[in-house]
Amino acid sequence: MQGKVEVLFRELVRDVPSTTYATHALYMYPAKFIPHVVRYVINKYTNPGDWVFDPFAGYGTVAIEASLTGRNAVLWDLNPIMEVLVKASTYMGELRLSDFDIDWGFSRPYRPLWSNINYWHPREFYEVLSRAWGFWHYAVPSDLKPVVAIPLLKVTRYFSYADLEIAKLYKSREAEARVKELLSSDWRSKLRELYWQYARETYDKIRDYQYRGPKRVELIVRAGVDSLNMRLDRDVDVLITSPPYLQAQEYIRSFKLELAWLGYGNKLTELSKHEIPYNNPPNVKVNSETYARIREEVRKLDHEKLLEIYDAYFKSLAHFLNNNHERVGRVMAIFVGPTKIRNIRVPIDEILREHLESLGWKHEVTLVDKIVSRRLFKVERNPATGLVDERTPTEHLLIMSKN
Repeated sequence: MQGKVEVLFRELVRDVPSTTYATHALYMYPAKFIPHVVRYVINKYTNPGDWVFDPFAGYGTVAIEASLTGRNAVLWDLNPIMEVLVKASTYMGELRLSDFDIDWGFSRPYRPLWSNINYWHPREFYEVLSRAWGFWHYAVPSDLKPVVAIPLLKVTRYFSYADLEIAKLYKSREAEARVKELLSSDWRSKLRELYWQYARETYDKIRDYQYRGPKRVELIVRAGVDSLNMRLDRDVDVLITSPPYLQAQEYIRSFKLELAWLGYGNKLTELSKHEIPYNNPPNVKVNSETYARIREEVRKLDHEKLLEIYDAYFKSLAHFLNNNHERVGRVMAIFVGPTKIRNIRVPIDEILREHLESLGWKHEVTLVDKIVSRRLFKVERNPATGLVDERTPTEHLLIMSKN
C-alpha cells in the first residue's frame, strides 16, 4: 500500500488531449468525471475486451473512454438523460447535417407532462417548441433521436427562463432579460439560426469522436434507475465511478426542463425521491471506525437533518458495495472529494476504504488530484441544510484491489 500520492491527472495522462475532446462536453452537465481519470484507470488496470462498470455514470464519460479504448461497459444512473447523452456521444453511424432537419410547424405537438412547463417558457416559445419536440418524438428515426436531441435541448433551454451559465435550473434576472429581448426581436429566425449553430457543433464533435477510431464494444446502459439498490447481473473486471457528493441534492432538479421535453415529466417526483439524501437506505452497518468517529462529531452539532444526510449517504453506498463488490473481479477505482459538514471535514475516501477492507479488498493507493474546474454549481447555501456551501479543493481516486 502506497498511502496517498499527490498527482495532476491532466499532466499524468498524456494521451487525453483535453477535457472536452471528441464528444466530451457535448452537453452541459454538472460535476462530470474528467476523462483523464477514467483513461488512467483504463490504461493501468484493464485490457482490451475487458468490462468496466460505472454505477453513477452521469454524463457517460466512462462510455466514451471505454469505446475509444476497446473496453465494454455497464452504465447505470438515476438520471434518464444519461441514455440520450451516451448514445449521442458514442454514435458510430453515418451522419449528415441534413439529419438534423426539424419541422418547426409539425402538425402533432408534444405537450410535456409537467405542470411547471409554462413557468419556464413564454407562451409564444412554448407553442413553437412543442411542435419541434412533436417532430422529435414522432418523426425522427430512433437511431438519430439522441443525436438530434442535443441541439434541440440546447435551443430549448436558450428559449426559456433558465439560466445558461449553471446547470442548476434557475430563473435568473439575466434569463428574464434574455427572454424579454428575444420577444422584442425576430425570435423565430433567431431560434432556427441558433438551432443550426448547435447542430453543426454537435455534428463536428461526433465526427471528431468517429475520427479517433472508436471500437465496436458493448455498452449496457440502464438510465433512470436507482443504482444504490441494484445488483449486477454479470461479472465485470473493474469498477470506475464517481458517486454523488454527500450533500448534492440538486441532481434531478437540474434537468427537469430537459427531462420534461424528453418525455419524463410524469416521473420527476419519483426520480427525485431516490437522490441522496432523500432516499431511505436500509439500516446496514458501515464498517469504518472513521465513519463512527465523524458521526459522533456530527451528532454533537445537534442538527438532526445533518445527521440524517450523513447516515443516508454512507449507508446507501455501503449497501451498494455490499450488493455488488463480489461481481467486480479486479479493481475498484472510486473518485470522491472530501467534504465538510459545517466545520467537520468528512474523508469519504477513507470511510469507503475501511468498509471495502472489511469486505476483503486491499488498498493499493489513493491519488489526490487538485480540482481545476470540475464542480457541481455554485450556491451560497446548501438547499437541504441552509448552511453556507463549500466546495472541496481536492478529489481523491481510491484504488482498491481484490485480495
